[in-house]
Amino acid sequence: MRRGGGKGKGSAYEREVCKRLSLWVSGGKSTDLFWRSAMSGGRATVAHRKGQKVRQSGDITAVAPEGHALTDFYFLECKFYKDLDLAAFFLTGKGRLAKFWTTAVREAKKHKKKPILIARQNRMPDLFLAQPLTIAHHLRGGLPKGPEIRVKHPKLDKCTVWYFDELLKVPFTSGG
Repeated sequence: MRRGGGKGKGSAYEREVCKRLSLWVSGGKSTDLFWRSAMSGGRATVAHRKGQKVRQSGDITAVAPEGHALTDFYFLECKFYKDLDLAAFFLTGKGRLAKFWTTAVREAKKHKKKPILIARQNRMPDLFLAQPLTIAHHLRGGLPKGPEIRVKHPKLDKCTVWYFDELLKVPFTSGG
């Protein structure tokens, strides 16, 4: 996939994540349960400022009924950057990824949802960040295998980090 810089890179990444989430939630049957939100989540921000409620929030929205099993509960953000300042995030609770996580947590609270941040740094695997155990009731068969990092830095809201690919290997369930 050709990736340009800036907004083009972010938009292409959001489309890729939508397809991957669609396959996950549908058990491999569909690639079109989710799509990029209007104005990449900006529509909800504008409506919120006006005191209006909208179901659509975050970077990804459900465009099929099956997708609401995820978007009704979670505020989904996607970020693809050359450098996410990973070391700063894990060691000091600072840097670009820390700012993205803090913003996702704040915006999710506004919409009465739980935050999920899916992020990629150039030449690194995709990361899936969520508050500890919030996604667990949507996972049939337990938590993802592979590395799990619980970040408990005083400057950050707690989060758990997995490789996105490992999460997608665990079958999705609509909850229970």
